[in-house]
Amino acid sequence: MAIMRMSERTFHNDGISNKPAQLKSLRDEKIRILFNNIWQPVFAGILGAVLLVVLMWGMVDPVILVSWFAVILAISALRLKLAQYFFRASPLEQNKPHWLRLITLVLFLTGCVWGIGGILMFDSGRPEQSAALAIVLSGVAAGCVTMVSSIWWMVIFFILPIAIPLQLLFLFSDAPTHTMIGVLLGLFVLLLIATSHRLGRIIHDNIELQVTMVAREAQLLESENRYLSIFQHSPLGVLHFDQQGCVTDCNEKLLEILALERSALLGFCIQSSDDVDIKTATQNALNNGTGYYEGTFSVPYSFAHSEGTPVRAFFNGVRSVDNEIVGGVVIVEDFTERKRNEEMIYRQAYYDALTDLPNRRLLIERLAALCDHSTAQAQFGLLMFLDLDRFKLINDTWGHATGDDLLVQVAGRLQNCLREGDVAARLSGDEFVLLGLFEGDSEQTFESDAENYMLEVQRVLSQPYRLANREVPVTPSIGYTCFTTAACDHEEVLKQADIAMYRAKIEGLGQLCRYQPWMRDNMQ
Repeated sequence: MAIMRMSERTFHNDGISNKPAQLKSLRDEKIRILFNNIWQPVFAGILGAVLLVVLMWGMVDPVILVSWFAVILAISALRLKLAQYFFRASPLEQNKPHWLRLITLVLFLTGCVWGIGGILMFDSGRPEQSAALAIVLSGVAAGCVTMVSSIWWMVIFFILPIAIPLQLLFLFSDAPTHTMIGVLLGLFVLLLIATSHRLGRIIHDNIELQVTMVAREAQLLESENRYLSIFQHSPLGVLHFDQQGCVTDCNEKLLEILALERSALLGFCIQSSDDVDIKTATQNALNNGTGYYEGTFSVPYSFAHSEGTPVRAFFNGVRSVDNEIVGGVVIVEDFTERKRNEEMIYRQAYYDALTDLPNRRLLIERLAALCDHSTAQAQFGLLMFLDLDRFKLINDTWGHATGDDLLVQVAGRLQNCLREGDVAARLSGDEFVLLGLFEGDSEQTFESDAENYMLEVQRVLSQPYRLANREVPVTPSIGYTCFTTAACDHEEVLKQADIAMYRAKIEGLGQLCRYQPWMRDNMQ
């Protein structure tokens, strides 16, 4: 738990945030280990003190032994009390540097007490007493190495106060064996310091590895939780699929967009869809890493009662640690409202609001496409301009509402006259245009078919209209021109039909007039 807390504070997006922070965090963790394990060296020290007192009893003044043992108990209690204060502190307080200074100071004082005990209990005249004293103190020093090597240099503050006084006593003793013991004791101290350094390095590496692993796990868990939050609460639909293109998971937003139950979608193989585009997008994601789809998503055949939803979907491949694509994720955006808005904008731009017929812009685009010289197959075309006779009189006499009613009825009759491929449009006011296309091998056949077509249109439009609760006869004045697609100028075709219509108006009511070149000269 301590490692987890430390890693959460120290490690961020890419593990360890920076080198100084790493070193501080590792040091803090080592201090926690010292305090966690402090009872072991304390009780081992008390046990060693008891053993030493027993061995020295009868050879050293009992007052000295009892006093020294009391000091050992006091310093041990101080160490335990310091650990208690440490564990009661908050994690933030535990990371402050003064704890390291305190535990180092207490460890140094403990070493000094043991060193003083060695001085008080040393007797050069009793070899067995000196040997026992050296063995016990060496064991205590060696035991400290395994207990406090998480910070290896702290061993020095414990060993040297014990070993140096005892070593000097052996070296300056008159007994030859004592000199040898002093030399060996010095070598033993150096070996303990080297061992402590090696153990400290091993402990350091282990702690660093554990902290890194915990930090990586915490980072992975955080990443998973972040993605899960996005997955569950995203305003867009999210779908996962495997390497075979089968759906493995989806969020609630996607089910809402597609109006499906989860059980209906999970397990569905996208590549079995009848929609070629969505299969292509899925395969592109599995092969190349990305894919795109826009259209009406078709639900599985077993749920064919669903009408589908206009969507835009972004496909992305999911790669394994070996950089192989093992599946994919799809981000789905509901296009229903956008499609509706696009259709509304399109109709506002290309259709007349009153009659719902195509307007001038759509007619011109359609005519321009027919007159495009790159068109492979030519057709015969007929363009008719229609103007309602006496429309202004009706509009001014019975009001604009009646005039609008008349325009709507005319539009309806025109639509009933249309054949496949024909276009009827309202240009402005009471002006209408009808564009008809004819198949035929000869111009004579076209002329005959076009004339019959215009006469039928004229007959239909000349029937009385029901206006203001009465039957009102309204006739159209029609001007027309004939042309061949893929070999024409759409602006010229429009101008010719317009000139012919004005000529028909001049000639009287309900006239049908074809464009002739001399009409342009007369108009000018």
